[in-house]
Amino acid sequence: MTFAPEQFALVREHACRTETEALRRALARSFGDPAELPEGVTPRVLFEMGRLNKVGLFLAPRPADLPADWSAMAPQLETMRLQTAARNGHSLRTSLEVARLMQEAGIAHVQFKGPLQQIALYGGPCWKPTGDVDLLVAEADLATAAAALRAAGYVAQEAELADWWTRHLGEQHFRRPEGGPVVDLHHRLQQPGAPRPRHTADFLTRATDMSYAGQRVPMVSGPDRCLVAAIGVVKAFVAQEPCAGHLCDLRASLDRLSPDEARALPGIAAAQGLSETLALASHGVDTLFEGLSPRPYAQGSNPLGALPAPDLRRMLVAPWQPDLDWPRRSRILWALSGRHPLRFARETLAAKSSEAHRLWLKGLIRSGLIARREGKAA
Repeated sequence: MTFAPEQFALVREHACRTETEALRRALARSFGDPAELPEGVTPRVLFEMGRLNKVGLFLAPRPADLPADWSAMAPQLETMRLQTAARNGHSLRTSLEVARLMQEAGIAHVQFKGPLQQIALYGGPCWKPTGDVDLLVAEADLATAAAALRAAGYVAQEAELADWWTRHLGEQHFRRPEGGPVVDLHHRLQQPGAPRPRHTADFLTRATDMSYAGQRVPMVSGPDRCLVAAIGVVKAFVAQEPCAGHLCDLRASLDRLSPDEARALPGIAAAQGLSETLALASHGVDTLFEGLSPRPYAQGSNPLGALPAPDLRRMLVAPWQPDLDWPRRSRILWALSGRHPLRFARETLAAKSSEAHRLWLKGLIRSGLIARREGKAA
């Protein structure tokens, strides 16, 4: 999710410290942790923080459950609940359709995130708003998967930037002409600026079937679900975007690992080159729920070292605050690369190459050499 600067206009007018504490306590309560909700919050600021972090519906199971001084949020929460149910219902139907299309085409695939994952993690499909269906296939199957989507009436989006999306970000976007959810067709995970998994095919090999409405849908395995959530946390952290939703997904994914899966997770992360990614993200979970959850979640030492917990918490939940002393992106990438010079150099080159390609294409668009259009990519 990419944020426009104007989306932070309201929260930038406030210190957000009380609201940050209120948000994390509400999230802890949603996981069953005992946590008293603080008083003195500004309801519209708290709601906006929840919305930006994609956890607005975690603030209260029902609007009637809100504390008295939070009750001004009730109409907004009810509107969000209805809108999320409509959007996620459409995404759920698209998820089932896409799984059927891939199965009919004989393409190995898995889905991740989205309403089906919410069912697995939280017991229902409408906890977090989603307008995408995330689908992973092997790079060798990318053209065949895209053809299957086109044959079903989906059209490739952002045609003028399609080469950049596919080459550098490892994904293509498809949507029906009449609108509806976007199908994100991935052949890689993670974006330049942070290490990507070394063996994407392993996510397909470890797929686990989920049954819904009488249909089988391949989903990422429990350990891989943890890695995908950790990737989301780190991606948002690097981009300085709010990510409590990803942190909740990681906590819920870790909670639902079987004993065998929990023992296997560190080895799987190491094989994918994601030990540091998982460690930083899981420290984010510990930091978010510090003092509220009885269970430690950290998977290894924090690769960024002694970053104060209150600062890290604000970076993860309220990154728009101007007084935050952010680590340089090069320091973050150095840490996530395991402090291996060759890997760091490779990841740095990938990030710079991606940005140069994007800016070059944007320049061509501004000059009119590439037409700005929606439609089928070449």
